[in-house]
Amino acid sequence: MKPFIGAKLIGVMLYAKDLRRASEWYCDNLMFQLADFDFDDFVELTIDGQYVMHLFKDQDHIPVSRAVFSFQTDRIEEVYQSLVDKKTEIYPIETYGDHRSFRVKDSEGNMLMITQYHMD
Repeated sequence: MKPFIGAKLIGVMLYAKDLRRASEWYCDNLMFQLADFDFDDFVELTIDGQYVMHLFKDQDHIPVSRAVFSFQTDRIEEVYQSLVDKKTEIYPIETYGDHRSFRVKDSEGNMLMITQYHMD
């Protein structure tokens, strides 16, 4: 039987108390672009014109303490050093069988993960 859904995620939704600060963090630190916004409700973030995520305003937001998704990169050392240089709250790169990853907190305290899969 064919699965009901595809394996590819089409977007991520996170919540933030301060949408301006949160969207600036993603644009400044991960090079997203602000595509659409209503700072009283939501912001839409893209990479090269392709939708990546929405941030929604939530005054009662409790930060996600464990990463629930991972952004893919093919330049893990470069992105890691960039985030270190910007003094973000970041954790060491860890190596697993087929990938390397690290965790970082966004401006709202949400835990994110960034991963690079080995191309061997």
